[in-house]
Amino acid sequence: MTRSRGTARGLTPWFERSNLPAMNRKLSTLLVLLALSGCATLDAAGDVSYLPDAKGNFEAGENALQGGRHLDALKYFDHVRYKFPYSQQAALADLGVADTNFDREKYLEAIDSYRSFLKLHPNHPKADYAQYRIAYSYFKDIPSDFILFPSSTEKDQTSVKDARAAFEEFIKAYPSSPYVPEAKKQLADVLTRLAEHEMRVAEFYLHHDHLKAAVGRFSRLVDDYPHSELAPKALVKLAETYVKLDQKEKARAALERLLKDYPENEHRPQAEALLKSLA
Repeated sequence: MTRSRGTARGLTPWFERSNLPAMNRKLSTLLVLLALSGCATLDAAGDVSYLPDAKGNFEAGENALQGGRHLDALKYFDHVRYKFPYSQQAALADLGVADTNFDREKYLEAIDSYRSFLKLHPNHPKADYAQYRIAYSYFKDIPSDFILFPSSTEKDQTSVKDARAAFEEFIKAYPSSPYVPEAKKQLADVLTRLAEHEMRVAEFYLHHDHLKAAVGRFSRLVDDYPHSELAPKALVKLAETYVKLDQKEKARAALERLLKDYPENEHRPQAEALLKSLA
């Protein structure tokens, strides 16, 4: 280690200027030297310096990822994948690349990486984790609501539908996975978003007197999302729309379904009154 100008003038390094006892100063010096010699560091050009074994490089990649140094993490993981392809850490490095893409909020790239991991290592102990993270990546890619911008329920629903399919696939494939409880919560959120989208579109059609289109959307909401809090409301709206179309039997059927499937719902009095008017 080269000495700084301060040292050449007789000044002592920071770890020797300490008021700690001499033994502690020696320990501090030793720790510094170990850190400089035993850990992966950056070279003069800013590139990472690789360690001689797969485990060391993988752990360096993990540390870089946890520290938010994504490009360094990718370098370490790629080094493990290509330099030590038959090591135990090679598969974990594949997963590390996916996790790094996820942490960078590059969710579509993360999905591709997780899918690649599953294709290469279908029986890996962390296969359930990879499958869950595919669904979670779709979930994170769902548009958010912003002031002065359209509600996310009015935006393209592709990522929401993809998230639903991925969560359902994960829960079916790995029912005993520790990630299932969280996946079910996120799936419930996804289903709520999809139901809200159907309601918004249905009410738009209804407001503009596109009654048949409104019927289709209200019906889809009830059939596809029967556990949604919006389903009873959709049945009332569906019945009212059928009345406007002079299809009273279909209106009656919708109201009877509400009373049967959602007997304690707040829309029950309204449904009973409307049903009575159809008698």
